[in-house]
Amino acid sequence: MLGVKRCTSRLSRAGALIAVTLLPALVFAQGGLETVPPPTGTAQGELPAVILRIVNFVLALVGVIALAFLVYGGFVYITSAGNEDRVEQAKSIVVNAVIGIVVIGIAAAIVNFVVRAVGTPPPAGAI
Repeated sequence: MLGVKRCTSRLSRAGALIAVTLLPALVFAQGGLETVPPPTGTAQGELPAVILRIVNFVLALVGVIALAFLVYGGFVYITSAGNEDRVEQAKSIVVNAVIGIVVIGIAAAIVNFVVRAVGTPPPAGAI
């Protein structure tokens, strides 16, 4: 059994060494700052579009978190093994995640509707 642990430890170290060595090349981190586009200012009337992009990004991020909770609730339900407390906990997590997803969707619809009703053209990539 000791041989397996030693082999696993060596494989883990070798994998970590390879990952640390190759990771910069994989993410193309060797490029300089010349590839960064110049900053753009916020012209008159562009501020609502920027705010809409930020709000949509935050709503998308929160939606991903709610989806992760939905998956976590399903995992808790599957691994409950008949334990009633765990089943109730899982059901509560799933119900709250679904409620969160619905609220996030409604919030996104309201924000986009209000910004479009005000007359600001929606930015590229808006929902």
